[in-house]
Amino acid sequence: MTATVSWSGVRRRIGRSARLGAVVVAGTLLPVVAPGTPAAAAGPASCVPFGTAQIPPGYPSAGGDAGFDQLPQFFGPAPGSVELRSQTTGFNKFWEFALVGPDLLTRPRFGGADHTEPWRYVPMPECMRGTLAGISADDDELVAVDHDGWIYTMDNASQFPLLWNWTSAFGSPFWFGSGRTVPGSRDPGTWSLSVASPFDNQTYTDIAGRVHFHGSAKMTMVPALTGDGSRITFADPWLPNDDSSEIGGPLGGRFKASHLSAAGSTTFVMNDYGDMYTRNFDYDSSGSDSVFFPYRWDDQGGKPSAPNATLDSLPLGEFAAVQLPAPDWVHQPKIPGEITSTISVHSTGVGPGQRELRVEGCHDGATGFWHKMLDAPAWEFTPTGEAALGTPVQNPSGDHSNATLAPAAPWNLSGTLPIRDNAVSGVTLNDLSVPYSLVSPEMLDSVGLHAQPSEYRLEVGGFDPAATTRPATVVAGDGTRIPVLLHTADGMRLTPREPGLDDNPRHLVGAIEIPDDAYATRSADPALSRFVDTWMTGKSIIAITLDATRDGLVIR
Repeated sequence: MTATVSWSGVRRRIGRSARLGAVVVAGTLLPVVAPGTPAAAAGPASCVPFGTAQIPPGYPSAGGDAGFDQLPQFFGPAPGSVELRSQTTGFNKFWEFALVGPDLLTRPRFGGADHTEPWRYVPMPECMRGTLAGISADDDELVAVDHDGWIYTMDNASQFPLLWNWTSAFGSPFWFGSGRTVPGSRDPGTWSLSVASPFDNQTYTDIAGRVHFHGSAKMTMVPALTGDGSRITFADPWLPNDDSSEIGGPLGGRFKASHLSAAGSTTFVMNDYGDMYTRNFDYDSSGSDSVFFPYRWDDQGGKPSAPNATLDSLPLGEFAAVQLPAPDWVHQPKIPGEITSTISVHSTGVGPGQRELRVEGCHDGATGFWHKMLDAPAWEFTPTGEAALGTPVQNPSGDHSNATLAPAAPWNLSGTLPIRDNAVSGVTLNDLSVPYSLVSPEMLDSVGLHAQPSEYRLEVGGFDPAATTRPATVVAGDGTRIPVLLHTADGMRLTPREPGLDDNPRHLVGAIEIPDDAYATRSADPALSRFVDTWMTGKSIIAITLDATRDGLVIR
């Protein structure tokens, strides 16, 4: 039955011990009592320092109801159906979750069928009860955030409740960091949990459309809108606890998003005018983790795709590496109707395209949600009759993505390109694979591997280190200017740093590329032809490694 409404008010690397799950969860199935004292702002609650989330990848999702009947039943008002992932509702293949006030509830998921099971309290330790302000569930994990923004991770969320367990640890080293808060304002609809596992998702595609495996562990992150909405900062439990890791936003990082959802490494954003973009992006798949993933900038078309995750991760192998740069944002079609601020994406099965987008809305006087698969051309509407989770959003026809662009990045940088016969270069490091995202120009200089300058200089205006691709210019010794593309991805950082650029060198991996049309007709341009033949060694794209500060670039 539908309702007629007015809208005016409205990771990764360590094998799992099968014994540990039972040890960690012992004693968690306790009755829920009155709310306790909220966590102190100085850190998360200390009663859950370790959980099985810290030793991925876990088990294949299996569901099961062992322990569910032992959970205390909730008798207050609660959602009738859960079809959107928000900061108060969530779901995976087997379970639904709802945050009602400070109480985290669960029940089995029946795929839209009428529910016969009651809502019950999710098991959690005493120190967390009554403190929660937001949730997000994806795959086999659920993140809960307290009123101070501290993150708690519940693992095995796609198993039976006896295996559910919590940890407040987050960040390096190896998910044993002391914990962190969600980046940004933590407003509802501005952050989300994203998990891509070797079991439920299994694969992703690179920019060439070639399928790769997620590896032997998981890709877990919590992306969040920060600043004016043009920045997407992500927290990763395996990275330093800082705000320096970003997903470069649409339109070169200048699109101002107001709403965000993410799942299976697919990030979904929308602005105040209903313009929507999606991107498949993760630290591992984008070029930053050469320790576990082989990357190449040149075309891998001559090599076969690896048949499994083990062979896909081997450096210098016979199989195609992950081709960079990372895929860009996809502009999604506008919704032909009324919408709210609640947007949602979730995985529907194995494979990179198996994502469903949902946007809460109204159609013919009924509440519900608009939905489509990631690559589908048009939206459909499903009524639910549920009260709206979000607030109404303007949705004028036509593209209004440029209506509220953020200013361009303030850094106009340049750096000399090194000569091609240096002992170690970006090409050398990329060929060696493993050290590519680890070894920076500063590190090379520190061990005496200096580079002699060539006649060429690279200039780039409005350099945003979070962006993947931007136009740049190579200036020859005689002043001739050659348009190029500069691609970059973050290097692997082991210690915290500030976001953006400052006096502390920021290591990036990257490539210089000659645009296709220019490369095809280079014989008509003597300066370009000479640059390609000498510095580019005849190729249209070539790997570099670079350090960036607010004052300039050091390139190898």
